[in-house]
Amino acid sequence: MSKNKRVGVAAAIAVAAGLLCAAVSAQPVYKWVDAQGRTQYGQQPPDRSTAEQPQLHNTVPFGSSGGTGSGTAPRKLPRDVQDQVNGLAQGLTKTQPGKVPLSCGRAVSNATSGLDTMLETGDKNARDGYLSREQYEATAGKIRATRSHITVGDCEAATGVKRDFYQCISNDRNHVMGCAQQHRF
Repeated sequence: MSKNKRVGVAAAIAVAAGLLCAAVSAQPVYKWVDAQGRTQYGQQPPDRSTAEQPQLHNTVPFGSSGGTGSGTAPRKLPRDVQDQVNGLAQGLTKTQPGKVPLSCGRAVSNATSGLDTMLETGDKNARDGYLSREQYEATAGKIRATRSHITVGDCEAATGVKRDFYQCISNDRNHVMGCAQQHRF
């Protein structure tokens, strides 16, 4: 992949972070304090059973009728929910220490699953009025283009930074955003 395409892919994934606002309604969000005393957020529970699972999906009125049309300002999340969403987004950009063996099938599955979730979440945000349809469509096109480049064949042929990205996303506990950010893919 050329440097320009890598920059475009990284930009698409970074822009996709804006689509995460409804991620808290699409699946459980876990919150825990790690061994260093830092608060962590993630889509998968931590290894130990001390995580609490906030009921964020009941806090925001998702599923309401309406949505935004052209010229209508998106709805705002309550401050406490926005803070938790920001924590989740920040948590998704972190990667687990250590390396797992490269598994192209797993890497592609994990990456495309993460991108698909971002597309679904963004679409739900647009339907529920938390993101304009225009914002969603502009970002969704970039995510779909990125997704089309992530294949087993591309992984198997990868070298350098791209191979590091695929190895990072081979870890089931890493998110595509974190691996892309860490490896500037």
